[in-house]
Amino acid sequence: MLEVLIVDDEPLARESLKYLIDWEEHGFAITAEAEDGVRALEFIQERHFSLVLTDIRMPRMSGLQFIEQLQQCSEAEVIILSGYEDFDFVRQGLKLGVTDYLLKPVDEVELIHVLQRVVAVIKERERTRRREQLGLTVLRDQFLRKLAHGQVGGQELGEQTELLGLELEGSCCCLLLELDFLSGEGKAISEQDMELKRYAIRNIAEELCLGSGYLFEESEERFGIFMRSDSSTVESGKARQLAEALGAAAKQYAKETVTIGIGEWVQAADRLADSYSGAEAALDGKFLIGGDTILTGRRADKDDMKQQDTSKLREDLLEAVRSNREEALMEALGLLWDSFRAGGGNAGGGTSAGAGDHARMTVLELLVQLLQVVKTSGASSDTLFNYELGDYERVMRAKTIDELYVITASKCMGVLELLRQMKELQPHHVVTEVKKIVQQEYHTNISLRSVAQKVYLNPNYLGKVFKAGTDQSFNDYLLHVRMEKAKQLLLGSNKKVYEIAQEVGYGELDWFYKRFKAYVGISAGEYRGKSGR
Repeated sequence: MLEVLIVDDEPLARESLKYLIDWEEHGFAITAEAEDGVRALEFIQERHFSLVLTDIRMPRMSGLQFIEQLQQCSEAEVIILSGYEDFDFVRQGLKLGVTDYLLKPVDEVELIHVLQRVVAVIKERERTRRREQLGLTVLRDQFLRKLAHGQVGGQELGEQTELLGLELEGSCCCLLLELDFLSGEGKAISEQDMELKRYAIRNIAEELCLGSGYLFEESEERFGIFMRSDSSTVESGKARQLAEALGAAAKQYAKETVTIGIGEWVQAADRLADSYSGAEAALDGKFLIGGDTILTGRRADKDDMKQQDTSKLREDLLEAVRSNREEALMEALGLLWDSFRAGGGNAGGGTSAGAGDHARMTVLELLVQLLQVVKTSGASSDTLFNYELGDYERVMRAKTIDELYVITASKCMGVLELLRQMKELQPHHVVTEVKKIVQQEYHTNISLRSVAQKVYLNPNYLGKVFKAGTDQSFNDYLLHVRMEKAKQLLLGSNKKVYEIAQEVGYGELDWFYKRFKAYVGISAGEYRGKSGR
């Protein structure tokens, strides 16, 4: 309800206004009355009003004086109550920007008409404010996303920070929050529910970050968070405390879990990309440990010397994978395992339990790095790297170094095959295949993620390829297909609107109505009226 303040020195006039119409029926509630402008301004300081109805002639402070002071502290719409002899005052009030005036005694029909205008003005102002806020949010997201990927120069950093009202002085840290209900195969979820949950979690995160950092949208399933600290000595637990609060709030209010990767603290905003990379690498550990957890960018190793010994061999192996050289890969694997054996590394029950632990941890780190190679190529990692596959358990339960070798070699060869497939893949063939799938399945709960699984590509990569090939996003294309089919059915069939909504993939009629009107410009009923049906 829109709150109303009535200002009039005549008690009878105030009472007659209160009972002249059913205010609530028109979206208003009279929540305060004042006998003069002085008392009215006290009310204005205490609470928010959407509408003020004020008399012109009052003791202590005239209506015009009250309106002038009101406009300095409130954006409430103002309606003047006047007599015929007050018209010169009314003209002065109109110059001050009041919404309208009503002659006493107030006519019921005229009052309702004016209130309808007030509602329209307030709604338009709110729409404008939301558009401005949305525009600022989009600009912030774009800038922070560029900053995360190291694409912002020194001059642009200063200009955009000032323009967008960001405070990035001091030490900084990046967190990456992944929505578990979107990042795994999990339960099916409608487009509307997905958007509502994403919106809820974003709001939760923004509220928790208030005063200590900024949130931006990295992708459909990920939000990035830049934390800042004025202190030169950063508390190592500060980022984790925020991550724990985010996880708990998502469960409580959105009824969903999130996984959060934490990067290292850096000394200045122009180094945020380093922290982002660390958070991204940490989050890749999710496929081993599972969702609903907090991951950090570094894993401690009990034997730093052993890690140094194997890091070069592991990098040689990864380079062989990246360059798709199978013989070099097998050679690198052999050398890595020779180093494990030289260290007494039976992976369980061997000569050195410590060496076995080192071998297991090296393999786990290697699997995370292989996952990063797959993601960088654009291929889908779901068939090779997935928590449900139990890779972590398989590695940790390996009884011998040879068993560990079989697990690792299998993953490496799987990655090689994926990279070969990606090399042979032609972008225009991908776009054609995606369009074909959408044309066939637009009536189902289809999404970019479900289509990506069908063509064995990473959703983010597929989204970029599709947009480059069609100059529109996947969601825009899906909307286009659904709406054009709905238009055909509305004009060429006698089906009910709710039947058509279901037939084009919308389980909820209200959601279909909103999407159709936004797409076509008129309601589904008005569009059907063109054909006389």
